[in-house]
Amino acid sequence: MKIGIIGAMEEEVILLKSKMTVTKEWTEAKADFIEGTLDGIEVVLVRSGIGKVNAAITTTLLLAKHDIDLVINTGSAGGIGQGLKIGDVVVSSEMAYHDVDATVFGYVIGQVPQMPARYVADAAIVEKVIEAAKKASLTPVKGLIVTSDSFIAGKEATTKIMKNFPDVLAAEMEGAAIAQVCHQFDVPFVIVRAMSDTADEEAGVTFDEFIIEAGKKSALMVMELIHDLA
Repeated sequence: MKIGIIGAMEEEVILLKSKMTVTKEWTEAKADFIEGTLDGIEVVLVRSGIGKVNAAITTTLLLAKHDIDLVINTGSAGGIGQGLKIGDVVVSSEMAYHDVDATVFGYVIGQVPQMPARYVADAAIVEKVIEAAKKASLTPVKGLIVTSDSFIAGKEATTKIMKNFPDVLAAEMEGAAIAQVCHQFDVPFVIVRAMSDTADEEAGVTFDEFIIEAGKKSALMVMELIHDLA
């Protein structure tokens, strides 16, 4: 098995890199690629950069040039679901865009034309991530995570998202793009996120304060999952 792991920011990949046996490093399309092993499993770890286009470029390079069996996206997100707090962890059962609107052509909110309305994560891997999170002394929840090119901060934005996606748990800026590319390549995926903020008016401040801790928690889930797969 060969696993591709994508994080948008340095804070989201640094712990994973420190635990790898690295055999090769390079930069391509301004993304940082690190190849090696983690717990004996072949891994290509990538720092993609922030946003949907960066995530899609990186995922495409990863899947087109490497024989990847599973893609894991690790990182942080803003908690929107009721009861979610900073530090809580969410595992994607499915992903959707919340900034796509082609409803005039009969599609649902969030649906890119000719694409699924939601991208479903690999159910077996989701359950393995849930178990891995528990082993890492985390309390995970699974559900819908939504993606856009906006950092969500404030009641107006979260209210709009929840109106269109009542079952949403978290919002971030890469996951659905990664999921769409995986869908196109027929490669299973899972998105793993720790809450760095609660998408309120103070989100920018709390994000800066908690991003390192959120990155660590998400990485811990990934490391425990890979240990279980080894």
